[in-house]
Amino acid sequence: MGYAFVMGSCVACRGVIHFNPNYVPSLVVNGQREPLCESCHKRWNEIHRTSKGLPPVPLHPEAYQPCHESELRS
Repeated sequence: MGYAFVMGSCVACRGVIHFNPNYVPSLVVNGQREPLCESCHKRWNEIHRTSKGLPPVPLHPEAYQPCHESELRS
């Protein structure tokens, strides 16, 4: 029994982040889901949602937490 983090780069700022692959916010780039760090997700919400009068997309509380190994998908 174990837990896992995925380590990768934020698609927007290119900073290194650790995240739960099942819950991290992401953008689709060239058909591939790419993760967003928490600050870029907040900025994306400000630019693409709240500035247009839309409600922000909520950040899942486990987005940047480790996941149980049984939750990893192939």
